[in-house]
Amino acid sequence: MYFCQKLIKMKKIILSMLTLSTMAFISCGDKEAETKEEVKGTENVEVAKISGTYNVAEASVVTWNARHYKDTEHAHTGTVAISAGSIVVEEEVIVGGNFEFDMTQIIEPGTDTTQPWTLEGHLTMPDFFNTSAFTSSTFSVSSFVDGVVTGTLEVIGVSREISFPAEAVVTEEAVTIAAEFELNLLQFELPSLMAGDTLPEVEKLESANPTVTFQLDLSASKAAH
Repeated sequence: MYFCQKLIKMKKIILSMLTLSTMAFISCGDKEAETKEEVKGTENVEVAKISGTYNVAEASVVTWNARHYKDTEHAHTGTVAISAGSIVVEEEVIVGGNFEFDMTQIIEPGTDTTQPWTLEGHLTMPDFFNTSAFTSSTFSVSSFVDGVVTGTLEVIGVSREISFPAEAVVTEEAVTIAAEFELNLLQFELPSLMAGDTLPEVEKLESANPTVTFQLDLSASKAAH
């Protein structure tokens, strides 16, 4: 009798242990399933990429370097003011932008403007940029792919598509663009450049070389919503 009671007691203990083990296993299984669901949910969350319009800082300029046909190095360096500018970003990619250049603010630092004939003065004349009739030039960005900016530049009413290499950094707060490239202005049919290009080689040496080097170092800030 005593042996039977002992056996029954042992069976109860074993059954209790099995029950606890089963409950613990199920509980662990539920927690593991919940953890997997949480990880899965985290994997499915997409971080929003940066988008928006950025306005170019006031007093921004483009630097230009020019020379004559006879020169082996740049003979003149100056700036042209950007009167307005914006850059459009979609999912961290520059997809557009518009810039307006104040052609009445073409400046060559150090030029003695009291003299009747200076390069700065010549650039405003009708045979060059004719600033009394064309106070501004514009550039519209159509794409920025693989480090190359493509867009339409309008000078004295003549529009041409141009491309140039550039480096850009996009953040939530700002966009910066840096570039240095050569541009042949002969394609914009500036009278002085066209006349110089047709001169005999000896006389041509004193004329302005239509290929100008431009430098950009722009910063634009996120526009307020």
